[in-house]
Amino acid sequence: MRRGCLSVCTLLLVVSAGCGPAFGPKAKNGITFYCPGAGNFDFGDLGVREGLKAAGYQGQVASVLWTVSFNPAIDQRLGNARLGGLQLARTIEKYRDQFPGRSVNLIGLSAGTGVAIWALENLKAGYSVDNVVLLGSSLWHRYDVAKALERVNGKIYNYYSSNDFVLAGPMKVFGTIDGVFGEDGAGAVGLHPPKSSDRVVNIRWEPAFERYGNFGNHTDGVRAPFVKAYLSKHIISRATERAQRGETLAKLPEQAPPGGRPD
Repeated sequence: MRRGCLSVCTLLLVVSAGCGPAFGPKAKNGITFYCPGAGNFDFGDLGVREGLKAAGYQGQVASVLWTVSFNPAIDQRLGNARLGGLQLARTIEKYRDQFPGRSVNLIGLSAGTGVAIWALENLKAGYSVDNVVLLGSSLWHRYDVAKALERVNGKIYNYYSSNDFVLAGPMKVFGTIDGVFGEDGAGAVGLHPPKSSDRVVNIRWEPAFERYGNFGNHTDGVRAPFVKAYLSKHIISRATERAQRGETLAKLPEQAPPGGRPD
C-alpha cells in the first residue's frame, strides 16, 4: 500500500513538473511569472493580474502550477517545489529565446518563493530575469540567495510582516520550504543571507499598507490594490515600458515604491 502511494506521488510530481505556463498574445510585451503558495490554497493570481493591469502593465501574467495536493504540509515536504523551480527555469529560457529583450519578472508567495528562487538557481548561463518579489516567504530567513542573484539583473524585494500567523505558527512546525525547522521564514523577519547584498531589499509591513488591503496577513500581499500601489513599481519600470514597445532594454534607475521604506 505504501509503495502504491509513493508511486502516485511520484506520478503527480512528474505531471506537475511538466505543466509549464503557455505564452499568450500579451507575452510579446513582457512576462511576469507568479508562483503561488502550497496546498492549492492560492491559485489566486487574480489579484496579481488585476493589480498589474490597473497599474498599466501590458505583459502576460503566467501562473506557475507546482503543487500536487490540497494539503500545504504535504507540498511543503514532498520536494515538488524544487521540481517546479527546475521546470520554471526551462520555461524562462524558452521565453527568452522566443522573445529576446523583453522584461521577465518573478513574484512568489509563501512556499512559491522557493519555486522562484530555485528557478533562478537552475537557469543556464546567459539567462536572467529583471526583478523578483517575495511575499510571505517560507524560505529560511538565512537562505543563501547568492547563486540566485547571479541571474537577477535588478533586485530581490522581500516583503515581510511580524503579523503573519502562518509563518509564526504552522510553518515552524512543518518547516520552511527549504527544510529548516523551528526557525523564522524570510516573510516574518526579513531575508538575511550569509553574505549581505544591497540587491536584497527587505520591506517591512507598515500601517500605511492597510489602505490597500494589506494588514500583514499571509496572503495580503497579492490583493489587487496593494499590487497596483506597491508591487507594480518593481515590475513596471521605464525599461519595461520600452521593452513593451519593442525597444532595446537598458539599465535604468529603479523606481521607489510609495511608502514601504526598505530596511
